[in-house]
Amino acid sequence: MSAGSSPAGRRGGPVILAAAAVIVAVVVAAWVLQAGSGGEDVPPAGGSPSGYSVTVRKGGEVRGYYDLAALRALPQATVVIDGKEQEGPLLRTLLEDAGIDRVAGVSVIGAGVRDGGRLALTAAQVDRGVQLDFSRRGTVKVCAPWLDRSEWVRDVISIDAE
Repeated sequence: MSAGSSPAGRRGGPVILAAAAVIVAVVVAAWVLQAGSGGEDVPPAGGSPSGYSVTVRKGGEVRGYYDLAALRALPQATVVIDGKEQEGPLLRTLLEDAGIDRVAGVSVIGAGVRDGGRLALTAAQVDRGVQLDFSRRGTVKVCAPWLDRSEWVRDVISIDAE
């Protein structure tokens, strides 16, 4: 065996991956808490003041916080993209639930760990079936059949309507 291929060395890979996953989870949680700590008096939609949630704003005013339970309580849509089912509420459904009927545009902001973390959409694009898909990580991503995969925003933390 070479110096770097001992049985103990091979076990280091999973330990490093687990440590990296914990670091990513801590960074996402800190980002989410920071994004939701603007001092607003709007209670979270799902009643959960801590943990993962998506903050919805219009014109800088918080319209609601949606944890996973609140997002799952909304009407759900399913679309198949590249052979994989994406399931969750449509962005339009979330905006309407937050009392936002008309928009000029929407900015979606994610944690920026797995992608650029930002997506700007026009009102017409919002109406083309943009979806919040539930991930296995306990977050949501924004996707649509017409969006290039490189444009998807994972680990969404806020949605800002104009």
